[in-house]
Amino acid sequence: MAKITLTKPNEDEMCAVGFHVVRGHERICHSGTRTWVDAHLAKNPGGKKSMHLKENLFYLYWSRKITPSVPINSIKGFPAHHEVDALIQFWIAYWQDQGLKFPDGFDPLIVKVIMAVESSFNVMAASKQSTAVGLMQVTGTARIDLSGRKRDGFRYIRNQLISVSHTDLQDPLINIAVAIRWLAVKFAAIPKGNDRTVFNMLKAYNDWGPAGEAYAKRVLQLYERSK
Repeated sequence: MAKITLTKPNEDEMCAVGFHVVRGHERICHSGTRTWVDAHLAKNPGGKKSMHLKENLFYLYWSRKITPSVPINSIKGFPAHHEVDALIQFWIAYWQDQGLKFPDGFDPLIVKVIMAVESSFNVMAASKQSTAVGLMQVTGTARIDLSGRKRDGFRYIRNQLISVSHTDLQDPLINIAVAIRWLAVKFAAIPKGNDRTVFNMLKAYNDWGPAGEAYAKRVLQLYERSK
C-alpha cells in the first residue's frame, strides 16, 4: 500500500477559525467594468463564527506547535503508516480541547484500526453501497449533520461545526479531522440505558443494530491483536 501523503497548502490558502479564504476572482462593476479582486481573508457571518472550513482545518494542523508524536502501533496485517500518527493524536487533542467527549480508554490506536477496517488505508476509497469516502469512510449524512444543516427537518449539531465537500474528504488531514469529530457525535448520541464505552461508540459509528455490533467486535478484535 502506498504511503499516505500530506500536502501543506500555501499560506494564503489557510486561515484561523472564524475566517474564510476568498479566492481571487473577477468582479463586474455596475458600469460594466471588469476588475480583479485579489485573494484575501474575510470574517465569517455571525452565525458561522465557529464553523470549521477546509482552510481552517489545514491552518489548525499546520500552525500547531511541532512536538514529537508518540508512535502508534501498526495494525496487524497492514503497513505501519506512521504518517497518520501525528494527525490522529492532534485531532483527538484538539476536539477534546473544544469540550468534546470521548469514552474512557479511547486509545488513538482505535482510530488507526478504524482506518484499516474501513479503507485499508486507501485515501481514495469510496463505498459502492453508500456515500462514504476516504480513510475513515465519512458519509454524506455525517457531512450534513456536522455542517449544522437540517436533516429530516431537524438540526442535530449546533456547535463545533464543519463544512467540507465530498472531494475534500479525500485529503487525509480533512478526513481524519472530520471522522474524529463524528466519533464524538456518535459517543454523545449513545442511547440512554447503554454504557458509554468504546464498544458502543464504535457500534454507533457504523450502525446501532446487529451490523454495528459485529463491526465493533471486529474493530476491537483487531485492536487487541495490534496492541
